[in-house]
Amino acid sequence: MSKNRFTLLIVLSIAGMSLLGFTSARGGDQAGDVVGTYILTVTADGTPPFSELLTLHRGGTLSETNTTLHPNSANQFFPFNGSDGYGAWKRGPENTVVIKFVKMVFDGDNAHIGYLVVEAIARIDGDEFTNLESDVNILIGPDLFNPFDVIPLGPTDAVGRRITVD
Repeated sequence: MSKNRFTLLIVLSIAGMSLLGFTSARGGDQAGDVVGTYILTVTADGTPPFSELLTLHRGGTLSETNTTLHPNSANQFFPFNGSDGYGAWKRGPENTVVIKFVKMVFDGDNAHIGYLVVEAIARIDGDEFTNLESDVNILIGPDLFNPFDVIPLGPTDAVGRRITVD
């Protein structure tokens, strides 16, 4: 193989890998892709509706924040506040995703008292997000995997839309 052909082969290989990477990075534009940020309205027993930003990252990680538990929120309904949430997601059957995220929970004196854990199944149709079922618990203690106590908060409802660029 001549030097020019070898150089051309390397250049084409690098170009091909770049195109594959570009296609993967644009995956959010493809039909059926759930990756993105959603703005949700969440309702739970005993609290007024609140807003939540939920981001499903490529690779199965998740980040979340809301207007109720954030320490800078004017909507403090609980005697505690929480960090932003971090967790994981995976695809489920029939346009669903299975979600789990954790927030650190702090009391009124800003002492870490435990974790808020949300597990949910949601349907995503295009840019529309609808929570199908959820389970929310506060785990008391410093160890997420070995809590002193578990306080069930019950289910929540959430509906919303993916934030898109027009």
